[in-house]
Amino acid sequence: MLEKHHLPLRKIYLAGGFKSNWQAQVAASLAGSFELLDPSAHNIQDPAEYTRWDLDAVYQSDIVLANMEASNPGGYALALEVGFAKALGKRIFLVDQVEDPSVKRYFEMVRQCCERVFPTLAEALDHLSSLN
Repeated sequence: MLEKHHLPLRKIYLAGGFKSNWQAQVAASLAGSFELLDPSAHNIQDPAEYTRWDLDAVYQSDIVLANMEASNPGGYALALEVGFAKALGKRIFLVDQVEDPSVKRYFEMVRQCCERVFPTLAEALDHLSSLN
């Protein structure tokens, strides 16, 4: 039987906005436990290229961590990534910080695609840490 450290790391795709640098918090919390597929790090500017990279990374992932921050203007790309991940049968965890009731109502379909929904990133990270 292989030791745990010999097994390949599970891959987590990080879906969400780029303004708050939340991805660094994820990297610090999950370092060495998961391989992170982080679209905020690729610096691709062409929409066709970054769409291809992002969707390929979702395809390669085992888990999608979707962080819908209150500062995210609409979550359109996040919704696409969650929907694609759902169609592929991926495990999806959502941090839902939407406060505006008019937005929250229309975001319900995204929540329904997720295995678990967390009110804070810290709670999601605690859960992901417990998976190892």
